[in-house]
Amino acid sequence: MAAAVWMALSMPAASWATTFTVAPGQSIQAAVDKAGAGDVVRVLAGEYREKVLISGKSGTASAPITVKADTGVLVSGITLQPDGREGLITIRNSKYVRVEGFELAAFTSGNVNNTPVGILVEGSGANLDIVNNKIHDIQHTNTCTDECSAGAHGLAVFGTNTTGITDILIQGNEVYKNVLQSSEALVINGNVDRFEVLNNYVHDNNNIGFDFIGYESECSGCGEKNRARNGIVRGNRAVNNSSGKNTWYRGERSAAGFYVDGGRYIVFDRNISSGNDLGFEFASEHAGKATEDIVMSNNFVFKNTEVGLTMGGYESGLGSAKRIHVHNNSFYKNKGWGTEIVFQHKVIDARLTNNIFFGTGAATANFADLGSGHSGNVWGTNLWWGTSTAGSMMPGLSVLADPRYVAPESGNLNLQATSPAINVGATSVALTGWSSPLWSRYYPGGAIAVNGVADINGQARIEGIIDLGADEYGSAPAGTR
Repeated sequence: MAAAVWMALSMPAASWATTFTVAPGQSIQAAVDKAGAGDVVRVLAGEYREKVLISGKSGTASAPITVKADTGVLVSGITLQPDGREGLITIRNSKYVRVEGFELAAFTSGNVNNTPVGILVEGSGANLDIVNNKIHDIQHTNTCTDECSAGAHGLAVFGTNTTGITDILIQGNEVYKNVLQSSEALVINGNVDRFEVLNNYVHDNNNIGFDFIGYESECSGCGEKNRARNGIVRGNRAVNNSSGKNTWYRGERSAAGFYVDGGRYIVFDRNISSGNDLGFEFASEHAGKATEDIVMSNNFVFKNTEVGLTMGGYESGLGSAKRIHVHNNSFYKNKGWGTEIVFQHKVIDARLTNNIFFGTGAATANFADLGSGHSGNVWGTNLWWGTSTAGSMMPGLSVLADPRYVAPESGNLNLQATSPAINVGATSVALTGWSSPLWSRYYPGGAIAVNGVADINGQARIEGIIDLGADEYGSAPAGTR
């Protein structure tokens, strides 16, 4: 094989694996084509101008196929064009594959029939790891408005058949400065079951940061499986994602840091959302469908330009948000057309406790009900604060006091020792109806602790009586992974 150099490495159980070493001027694709279970494709520092397809490849649990970049590898699309929806790296119909350490950039199209993607996973697959990659300047340059389908993604997972994609890990990636038009920076869509989205940094894109989608046309014949489901979204940062200068949205600021549109059984824990148009959004854009069974706990949500958290369909004829659990989150000065928390249409059986809502005006303005069709929603104890508490009639049991964040203007929403949020919360009952085996990896016995098992700083979630907000004041270590 002229395009790569390889050597045999001893492996356990008398098996052999091969490392294919690729240098600048050689072909990553040629090495990938040769790789099998247990093999490693090692890419040496330098610039590579090619699209890489990993298709129909299968490693095993003990011998995955690894495609790994040394520090200083750039895969550039500067001279390339996507063919339909295509990634600089595409993984299709493959199992036990790991892609690690690449920088991918400058993949662009102006054709509405093409969708450039940094890393694309599609079709079916299982046990796929996308780890520690940097993806930026993936762009769709067509300036059409919302009548066209121009889009691009930084990192995208699409389960497009009835087999679907299971057990995918997306960890430690940075996705930034992408021109997305109608699409999202990091998206999981279609028939995708069991995903872990951990410690990624998604920032400065011109549309939604993280998106978890159901009921689009990705998987014909999949029915209720045509939705992202059973996922943990933990330790991520969504910062400065905005459609304010996006021509497709005609300048409307509607990009969420974290968005669920039709997904189910997803936990958002210990994330930071700041500087986006919307901090978090749980909604459904499809009539008769729902985003449902979501837990949002231990997150910092601050200085998003329009709203901190919005739930429900944004029009009365669209779908609903059902069984959304919002516990122990800290909000600070999220205000535009909305406020700290907004109900739109059809918010059903939500539970909201132990949160801190610190707004820009009177405390009573921190919650807005802008829609209809709500039922069964329960508010527990939450802290409300702003410039004034006069006339405040907040839902549930209210603590009206300054939470005494440490340094909120710089995003430090931890509690000072004198905070009235300390030791005044209540622990909610764990959820036991989520049946996926994913949950036993994160929660003892698989029961979902809706308050979390650790606070945003990784400390024990409860020291004495649980505190309000994402920070549990104290220093006890958490007994969790």
